[in-house]
Amino acid sequence: MAVRNFTRADPADGETSTAPAARFEIVFTTGAAVRRYDWQNGRYYMEQLEVTPEAVNLDRMQRGVSFLNAHSAWSLEDIIGVVDQPEISNGIGTAQAQLSRRESVRGIVQDLEDRVIRHVSVGYARDAIEMVEPSEATGMWIYRVKRWTPMEVSPVPIQADMDCEIRSEGGRLLDREGREIRAYPCLITVAETPQQRAAAPAAAPHTPAAGDPAEPLTTLGATMPGQSQQDGSGTPAATNDNANRAAPQAPAPTADAARAAGIQAERTRAADIRSAAQAARATLGEADANALATRLIDAGVGIDEARAQILTALSERSNGNASRGAANLRTERDEVDTLRQRMSDALVLRAAPDETKRRGITIDAEGARNFRGMDLLDMARRCIAAAGGNADGMSRREIALAAMNLDQDAMRSAGMHGTSDFTNLMASTVNRSLRAAYEAAPRTFTAWASQSTNKDFREKAVLQLSGMSQFKKVNEGAEYKYLSFSDSSEKYSLSKYGGIIAITWESIINDDLSGFARIPTMISEEATALEGDLVYAALIGNPTMSDTVGLFDAQHGNLLAGAAITDVTLGLARAAMRKQTGANGRVLNLAPDILIVGPDNEAAALKYTSSNFVAAKGVDINPAFNTSLSVVVDNRVTGNQWYLAATPARVDTVEYSYLEGESGLFTTRREGFEVDGVEIKARHVFAAKAIDWRGVQKNPGN
Repeated sequence: MAVRNFTRADPADGETSTAPAARFEIVFTTGAAVRRYDWQNGRYYMEQLEVTPEAVNLDRMQRGVSFLNAHSAWSLEDIIGVVDQPEISNGIGTAQAQLSRRESVRGIVQDLEDRVIRHVSVGYARDAIEMVEPSEATGMWIYRVKRWTPMEVSPVPIQADMDCEIRSEGGRLLDREGREIRAYPCLITVAETPQQRAAAPAAAPHTPAAGDPAEPLTTLGATMPGQSQQDGSGTPAATNDNANRAAPQAPAPTADAARAAGIQAERTRAADIRSAAQAARATLGEADANALATRLIDAGVGIDEARAQILTALSERSNGNASRGAANLRTERDEVDTLRQRMSDALVLRAAPDETKRRGITIDAEGARNFRGMDLLDMARRCIAAAGGNADGMSRREIALAAMNLDQDAMRSAGMHGTSDFTNLMASTVNRSLRAAYEAAPRTFTAWASQSTNKDFREKAVLQLSGMSQFKKVNEGAEYKYLSFSDSSEKYSLSKYGGIIAITWESIINDDLSGFARIPTMISEEATALEGDLVYAALIGNPTMSDTVGLFDAQHGNLLAGAAITDVTLGLARAAMRKQTGANGRVLNLAPDILIVGPDNEAAALKYTSSNFVAAKGVDINPAFNTSLSVVVDNRVTGNQWYLAATPARVDTVEYSYLEGESGLFTTRREGFEVDGVEIKARHVFAAKAIDWRGVQKNPGN
């Protein structure tokens, strides 16, 4: 944003100033995207302001909002002028600013006249936000501020938005009368939470607090903790100009001066702590905030430690209290969301009434009651009505096309004011069924394989057990030695799998519910089957390890002579695992916990691990240590081969991994292009790799 068209008339020497106050035009917003941090969700995002007459509420600014000194709002002295006459045109917001003629503002007026102060920042309240999930290309959330209200404007020393110049022919900037001017970038600021104010830098003790009784949402424009000028989101800290101008010359370094300086430092510390605690009073309450400030002052803690303790108190209070303060905004479910959720519940109950409890699908049966008699076409009619249309007189085909936003003519015939939410309803229902079916699908490998996550698709190296050097004795007064890690590690990377499900408009006309019942189950079963195939392939396929030897090999001491499952062969496998040592020769003392077999060996495995087995001879009695084994049966284990594995809590055998933040099957949707309907893409990112041979023993059977 920029200051421009500055005018001023100085009185002659000896005359009283009767000239009008300095007045100038500002560009207070261009809506350019700025990188922010969401403290509630713990992530960075790009904030985009919509700059249209419908999006910007100018009611306050038309009546005149305060022109503040760097967003400071602690006293009337912080008001240095007024801003009014706003206009929104071509994505740019302009307004007129008039400065005060009082003596304390003359320096700011002079700096404006000399072009020393050039940038302004708008403080605003966000009234409606649209959160857009990150795409695979950017990986950054986008928060679109659909409605917002300017609350104040301030001159600031540092800008964040570098793309809000107003350009005309030849790169010159012109005012309304055609005179050449300049426009400068501006800083877009956001509402500050009490936690952020409590953690503000020591150079900014006068940052205004959220929850001011007079104007709860007008304290805006302060710097968020953790932001920097490098990411374009830094804002200037508010300063006390009166204190700076009145700062006395430092006295000579005498004992009295040192004592006075210590007293002043203590007063400053106490004032800063009280200020930080008061900034948190909207969440903690007036009494608790005052008590906390008193305790911190009496304890003699520094301002940084005090702010950290205030943040801890805020976190504890926020976790235990669901109420909202003025700066703690959240989006509530509106009528359209409620309608879609209840229709989705009704569809799930119709499509798979017996599966909801088994799969753990949460259903609002009472809310879905009003829609239990509706077929898909009836729900399509209801969604058209919710979009402001009327399906009376339309054919079944036209209703299906309009509800799925596939035919503009059909949508106009229905008189819809916007797009139908029916596609969201279908995608939401399929996604719920898909996710529930995926989580309910059986997996036999979770008992003996270890789970991990990768943050990206790059190769990941996993160190083997006891792959670091041994502890060294440290004599009295001697230094600790650094531990070293061996180069022995297994490497693997994630892979992406998936497919597309299509729900066509013909299925709406036919009231075909297979898209909500049968297809999600089939897709989820395929995803879990893929996981099992990859994990068991890493075990049964005997892959080559980093030492160029197969997973099961005599060199690894984990390949036994082929024999059936008996108490004797189980004992031999147990002994072989006990003898395993780490990469540096360290004794591991591993013991098996799981017996992995195929269908052909299931009976023998259950027999020799059961405490209820009654032997015909005393020598055939199961040893107690074998009855502690858990049996895992999977038909991917063929023939009579069997495996003993230690618990993954002790040692890695096979590791399976998901993409960080996407542990499972995920779906995205779009209105179909290749098909007349809704396309739902199922995506699964997964990998499995044998990590260590020490915790697993193989017997080929007989």
